[in-house]
Amino acid sequence: MNPELVYIPVPFSELDRIRCNGHDDFGNAVVSRTAGGGEPLRCCLTLARAGDQIALVSHRPMTAGGPYAEVGPVFVHTTDCPVPAAEVFPLDFRDRRAVLRPYDVSGQMLDGVVAEPGTSETELKRLFEDATVDSVQVRNVIAGCWNFTVRRQG
Repeated sequence: MNPELVYIPVPFSELDRIRCNGHDDFGNAVVSRTAGGGEPLRCCLTLARAGDQIALVSHRPMTAGGPYAEVGPVFVHTTDCPVPAAEVFPLDFRDRRAVLRPYDVSGQMLDGVVAEPGTSETELKRLFEDATVDSVQVRNVIAGCWNFTVRRQG
């Protein structure tokens, strides 16, 4: 495991509650569909394989307030994930362009960086050199929806 950073998926307890209720926290029905392949799954930090059963649900990525604590759509498996969540920067996301949004402890966005393919890990380490950075959201460049949150360990 990376000794400095923790990569946080949607908590499994929240997913179980959403699946059991049949709707997300904003009243949208959880509708299963067959993945075409490549959808970024926020539950296990992998890309969907063709044939996986997935759903698009609304979820609030951060509990802190602030202008960017928005509700975002995320892809999740409709049943338990076949693999555990990543403990290092998710391999499936390394070769993608990403927007990295650092936040302080109050939930205020501090900066924003577009990381070119293969540079996200280096950019994350650079952002966390700033002691005021509490967490970083890693987001899609095109769709803008977030994929996962990274926090300092401990």
